Amino acid sequence: MAKDAVRIATPEDNPKLVELERTSPQGTKLQIYSERKNYFFRSTLYGNQHTLVAVDNQADRLIGVMAGTLKDVFLDGRATRAAYFYDLRLHPDYRRTVLGRHMLRVWNLMDRWAEESGAALLYGLVKGDNSTMIGFQQKKQNYRFTGKMIVLSRPVYRMKRLHRLPRELNAEEANARISREVWDRYGNYQFFPTALRDRYFTQAMDDSGLFSCFTLEEGSSFASIGFFRVCRAMWTRVIRLPGYYKVLKPIFEALRFALPLPKIPEQGGRISYCHVFNHLADGPHGLRLWKELLAHANNLAYQEGATLLTSAFDEKDIFLPLYQRGSLNRIEYLLGYKPFVPDVPQVHTPYYPDMRDMN
Repeated sequence: MAKDAVRIATPEDNPKLVELERTSPQGTKLQIYSERKNYFFRSTLYGNQHTLVAVDNQADRLIGVMAGTLKDVFLDGRATRAAYFYDLRLHPDYRRTVLGRHMLRVWNLMDRWAEESGAALLYGLVKGDNSTMIGFQQKKQNYRFTGKMIVLSRPVYRMKRLHRLPRELNAEEANARISREVWDRYGNYQFFPTALRDRYFTQAMDDSGLFSCFTLEEGSSFASIGFFRVCRAMWTRVIRLPGYYKVLKPIFEALRFALPLPKIPEQGGRISYCHVFNHLADGPHGLRLWKELLAHANNLAYQEGATLLTSAFDEKDIFLPLYQRGSLNRIEYLLGYKPFVPDVPQVHTPYYPDMRDMN
């Protein structure tokens, strides 16, 4: 294999990176793969990126990728430069092959880039059932798993009745008012981005047109959520359904005429989602207002053609059990990191899920 078997990705690699994502299934019982038009869209939300690819030059094929970004985050209340990797994948045909070993070089080069960029640590999230990637990361010296993020999915299959229409805040209003509430609620969470300390939206988030902030107030009670139209940027397709889904599908289809039931996807069918974040509720009626906001988010997702409404939580977040009621699916992600300096905290809980990571 040529010396340039590992290199920095360019915009011209976009079609091959999109194809590589399609060939890398996720999950065990419910197996899916991701689709998107622009692999590099995520980097626009961060404002920077470093993407390395491994190449089979003879076959003119990308066989692996690792993509990262630099973030300034709070760890134990102190602003810290961190390198976050948001994609790590190896084509299934190259696992346990000589060519596949070039991913170790990709990892080592990403390590070097992160450290030379002034990052105190490199970190990322991997699905708890992704034994291939977990095993790969555990082989790396000083790499540890220390935290967890849980993603819950609620089905979106009908419009819900609203008692009142929430107010959508523009970026200036959200930045001026709601960002303080978010900081009071989540500011002590590990990995809270410094860019969101005094802003609800970064400029890149606002420019994307995919993010909104909604509020409801009643007397001394208040609630707010953020809304991310992920379905416009990426979606997934079903490769394999678990057995119990196949059993339930004809039953649900028969009863749907009488009861509002979620639609079980076809094999090969498309699953898309919208994402809610920054859950806030205060006052005697705060939780009721929060539930009303979720009903509004459901309706927005339905109008977008999304099939799921997702949200991510630290495992001890008080909103986790509340959102779990009515959820269809639960996915656990492990938080792993490698420190480059000695004073990096070893405890990374509670963890703040950055909404920009959810696509």
